[in-house]
Amino acid sequence: MKSIIIIISNRLSGVFQTIIKLHFFLIFLFFTCHSFATAFHVTVDGSANGDGSEFSPWDLRTALSHPPSVTPGDTIWLHGGTYKGHFFSDLTGSEESNIIVRQFPGERATIDGVGQTGSGILSIKGSYTSYWGFVITDSNTQRLSQIPGSFPSDIPNATGVNITGHHIKLINVIVHDAPGNGIAAWIQSIDTEIYGCIVYHNGWMGPDRGHGHAFYSQNLNGTKVVMDNLMFNNFSMGIHVYTENGSIQGFHIEGNSSFNNGIISGDTRLTANALIGGSQPADRIVYRNNYTFHNSLIIADNVRFGYDVANGDIIVKDNYMMGGFPVLRINNWNSVELTGNTILGFGKLVYMEVPSGVQTSSYDWDNNAYYAGTHDQPYNHISLTFDQWKQTYSIDANSLYTTEAPTGTKVFTRPNKYESGRSYITVYNWDLRGSVDVDLSDVIEEGANYEIFDIEYLDQAPLLAGKYEGGSISIPMNLTQKSQPIGNVPTASKHSGLEFGVYLLKSIPIYQENNNYLTDTKKSFIKK
Repeated sequence: MKSIIIIISNRLSGVFQTIIKLHFFLIFLFFTCHSFATAFHVTVDGSANGDGSEFSPWDLRTALSHPPSVTPGDTIWLHGGTYKGHFFSDLTGSEESNIIVRQFPGERATIDGVGQTGSGILSIKGSYTSYWGFVITDSNTQRLSQIPGSFPSDIPNATGVNITGHHIKLINVIVHDAPGNGIAAWIQSIDTEIYGCIVYHNGWMGPDRGHGHAFYSQNLNGTKVVMDNLMFNNFSMGIHVYTENGSIQGFHIEGNSSFNNGIISGDTRLTANALIGGSQPADRIVYRNNYTFHNSLIIADNVRFGYDVANGDIIVKDNYMMGGFPVLRINNWNSVELTGNTILGFGKLVYMEVPSGVQTSSYDWDNNAYYAGTHDQPYNHISLTFDQWKQTYSIDANSLYTTEAPTGTKVFTRPNKYESGRSYITVYNWDLRGSVDVDLSDVIEEGANYEIFDIEYLDQAPLLAGKYEGGSISIPMNLTQKSQPIGNVPTASKHSGLEFGVYLLKSIPIYQENNNYLTDTKKSFIKK
């Protein structure tokens, strides 16, 4: 079976980069020698007249047009450099075998929209294809529009990745400084998965407000999976599942860290880290194990579910939500399971509205923890105390409520299901410590080399690097430097500070038994 691999790699420091190159080379050599895969290649100076081989590589536009030699199960490696312009992919795999488009190890490849107009810097049609590990951005510096609304004509506003194909996987892709939304997956993109992506600084500023979300999506059939992504400092919202005339049914949203969205636009009112709802009913929504943060300056919703229309069912379970006003807004759901969540705010904690004919006593709403600070009536527009809240709505019978701040730290580590040794670490630092000890024994093997990056300063050298000797590693929290948006933005991007931090961990396992750098956890891309 042939293999088509487009691999675009992140910038890595010296020794670690060499290790990764050797690791991937051995895997690549093994599969090549055993005729399990034929690798195709793409380079910045490749040609439409090439055959996709290492010595006659394709250009990117040709590779994405689905050349006749590409079949389901194939893979293409994309080599380092900057690929300028907008690109369209028609690659089509099969239900049994995806095509993979992935960056080459030890190199860094970037798709730069260079200010061109259009729907997407990378527009994905086709089906059953995985896009993996590369960078999408736009070097355009015009981020201020004089035209209100979502479709300004005086500046570019292309989305970073615009998906209309079905059964698409976007894996560990970095999308930053796109002039429109970061990633958009529309109603046609059935059963699409957005996994492990890092999405920041996307959007533009209009005279009315900041525009451009990390992730904008609609859905009707199947279920879209949005898992283990990092979304922060976009001009408007983080997760934005919204419609006026379409459909928003069937989303599984899990393990994402979404924080300080909207802050670079200077807009403190329309900047939810997660919004699911619109003018049409939302339904079949699962939102669990997500981590959101707004600093004390933000008076917008942190997390919002629903608008005025009656919605179907939603599960909100085991999430951490810190900051915003209110922290959580949940409007007009027929069925709610809301359990195991931690909600901390500086003012109002929860606003709730209930559709006509629905009794909240039917909701499974309990075993949550509320931290209200000095606010003694933090519930709903009518300012209820916690006891009044429980009695009025017959919910939260076994939940915790306190006006005291939490103590200690809370650390969440999310191992990457597609790349062994890669994890995201999210830290709530209640004690405002200068550093936090994080036990990494579940995600790194002793003796393995590792690097830890501050996700807000990702384009710089790692914070920490070395050989893991077991136990905990002390990770700095007193960080102030961070990456700045490209172009003319109204507000400087500030670091989240001591209270909250997110980190990328990379390590190379000593023994790569399953070779899952080259395989899907559900289906093998390499057939024997």
